[in-house]
Amino acid sequence: MTATTNPAVAWRGGEAEAHFLETLNTDAAWELVNDFTNYVRESGTEDEAKAVAAITRRLEDWGVDYTVHHPRCYISLPRGATVTVTLTDGASQEFSGTTPGFAIPTGAAGITADTLVLGALHSSSSGALFAGLAGVTEGLDLAGKIAILESLPMPARVGDLSKAGVAAAVFISPGNRVHEGICTPIWGSPDLDTIEHLPTLSVAEINRPDGTWLKEQVAAGNVQSVTVRTNLDTGWREIPVTVAEIRGTTNPEEFVLVHGHLDSWGEGIGDNAVGDATLLELARALQANRDHLARSVRIAWWSGHSHGRYAGSTWYADQFALDLLENCVAQVNCDSPGCRWATEYRDLSVNPELSAFTQAVIRDLTGQEAQTERPLRAGDYSFNNLGISGTLMLSSTMPEEVAQANGYYAVGGCGGNIAWHTVGDTIEIADRNNLGRDISVYGGVVWRLANTPVLPLDLAAAGADLRDSLGRYAGQTGERFDLGAAMAAADRLIEVGGQVGSAAVEGDASTPANRKRNRALLRAGRLLTELNFSQRGTFRQDAALDVPPIPDLAAATRALAAAAPGSDAEGVALVSLVRARNRTIWALREAARELQVIAE
Repeated sequence: MTATTNPAVAWRGGEAEAHFLETLNTDAAWELVNDFTNYVRESGTEDEAKAVAAITRRLEDWGVDYTVHHPRCYISLPRGATVTVTLTDGASQEFSGTTPGFAIPTGAAGITADTLVLGALHSSSSGALFAGLAGVTEGLDLAGKIAILESLPMPARVGDLSKAGVAAAVFISPGNRVHEGICTPIWGSPDLDTIEHLPTLSVAEINRPDGTWLKEQVAAGNVQSVTVRTNLDTGWREIPVTVAEIRGTTNPEEFVLVHGHLDSWGEGIGDNAVGDATLLELARALQANRDHLARSVRIAWWSGHSHGRYAGSTWYADQFALDLLENCVAQVNCDSPGCRWATEYRDLSVNPELSAFTQAVIRDLTGQEAQTERPLRAGDYSFNNLGISGTLMLSSTMPEEVAQANGYYAVGGCGGNIAWHTVGDTIEIADRNNLGRDISVYGGVVWRLANTPVLPLDLAAAGADLRDSLGRYAGQTGERFDLGAAMAAADRLIEVGGQVGSAAVEGDASTPANRKRNRALLRAGRLLTELNFSQRGTFRQDAALDVPPIPDLAAATRALAAAAPGSDAEGVALVSLVRARNRTIWALREAARELQVIAE
């Protein structure tokens, strides 16, 4: 992501911002973190309701307006799993483990079959956690067998095993504790378009010591059979979605959405009690400084993240889609801040148009140079299809040398602590000093987004990111398909975006000129974000799988590469490429036209 000299990115909030940041502290936040040690916050349960009450009680004390919605969403609560190994000498061994949400319960009898050990290993990075089993299952006869593999049961891998016809799967966790999770690829609750993609496989997960023994016995030829038993509570369930709002003074209809998930695996202190506490402190301090807010700030605590594949945030995106489309200036995700040993800001999920802005805030408040990357199809980024620019997901993380010294492997939260999604995610995973620093970072991001006269959306950077992707795809299609017009459209967007971005920032958010400029930036940004991060359209959610840049163009490019020249498959791929190119060119041209109006 490119650097920028955009004056809107360089804007600072002066004395009002400084006073707001001085207002932030960890008193109420740390109190809430400790309160949450008493609750296992499964979606839609009594413990989660108590956690909601702990938040709303404080909001009421501070005079913060809020609403608790109670949508009915599709939720899956794992209820344990066992793997029984019968040896050739008649002896048996039973291991207790877990099953991912939305896997298929086996019933009391379980599933018994022969086994086959696969060569998959645990992912080397948090991003690779979402990859499938390409190259692992090819050429193997897995039909009717129980597959055994070292990995976490993420959706793409469970889906690949289902396609291979396995009877059941045993995943071996990389540590001494099993990591809870869910294996559905459906983002949010299913609809008519996605219901057929619910998982169809029974899956058990056991810890590394037990899994190592099982693999050794299989390798020695000592295993006669394996029986997998899984139990889940899956169905439509009412869950709480809590949304507080601090109204702006001059542009109250516009709002920043800052949000994180309330539900948890176990106590879930690092994931995500610390995030919930950060949101609470932001609510308190913003309410105390509301007279200096230009735009409104909405603060949301989602249920259904852990047990419904982001069901709560997706419900909100559906129910308030038009308001979000018209008025949300940006979304800020808050997951796993303030964890033990988490002192660096790297691999931060940020849309390209907000990368320089986010780096500037972190530099100003911590003195650190943050590293950003394209957001994964993860977290509660449930607003890509609406075209809403987003920043952050996870925040600080531990240095790689600290992780290596502790023998840690890649996980998806808790600041890199491998207590993530385990019963070990307890109070010692939180660090009060780190939490205070991260609260300031989130505070700075939200404050500036709510007050900046011109939104810090660097659409020249967004255009450059798209141009880079188009260049890669053009290199892959070669002479078989021409992407020149699309790259020219990206070049034009970069040019106009640079003109707009270099314009001086004057006045405040309420002036007619700035309102006009911001509406154009938002309309253009909507087009670019939806193009770059969504394939299924404005009011549909893409799957919880890897989403490459310009996803429909990426899919068509892959299809062309796999098709023989002159084949039927090539014809299909070329039709898809034409349609994807049309969408790309149109979005780039429309975005440039929106910006051209204010560049002239």
